[in-house]
Amino acid sequence: LVVVAGCGSVASPTPATPAARPALPAGGYSSNVFRPQITFTLPDGWLIGDDGADYFGLLPVTSDAIGIHVFRSPRAASQDLDCPITPEQGVGTTAKDLVDWIRARPGLTVGDPLPVTLGGLGGFQIDVAIVAAWAPSCPFADGIPTVPLFVGATDGSFRWVIAGGERLRLNILDVPGSGTIVVDIDDFDGSLMDEFLPVATPSVESMRFGLS
Repeated sequence: LVVVAGCGSVASPTPATPAARPALPAGGYSSNVFRPQITFTLPDGWLIGDDGADYFGLLPVTSDAIGIHVFRSPRAASQDLDCPITPEQGVGTTAKDLVDWIRARPGLTVGDPLPVTLGGLGGFQIDVAIVAAWAPSCPFADGIPTVPLFVGATDGSFRWVIAGGERLRLNILDVPGSGTIVVDIDDFDGSLMDEFLPVATPSVESMRFGLS
């Protein structure tokens, strides 16, 4: 699985308009592959987009531009101009390490970290976007300004790149003795975030992680 700015293709960071697809009934669900197992609730009109060992995605059926994305122990992404699917050297792996590194990226505007507890795990919540004057672009991004953010800890299993007007609310959580979990409420378009947050937040706050 390779994930770029909210879509499942490395050709472009712009999500495609989704084909018609069935929604899950509102109710409780759990991941089958992602570990630790996540249990959560969904409102009407959503589906499970991906369920992998270290990436899990929840999407409304009407749009691929907004969604909830969960990462298992992501690494800080290399900042090389060719945007490889490799970690940035010298960056720690705790929630604080990742927050400090994100806040230091020259291409990003980042809100003050807020302490957060989610599903019994503690960490930090930050809002992230690209600064207005940023110009560097990954080779696959068709000139859209980009900042590489996360890559998978295992053999480049995923890549997450912030692109254009995208806005993210990241909950970066420490798993005691076992890395991190990052829960991302994401709006690729950027203009949808204010109305999307009240829709997505109840599902995020319902999440529990099978760590016992």
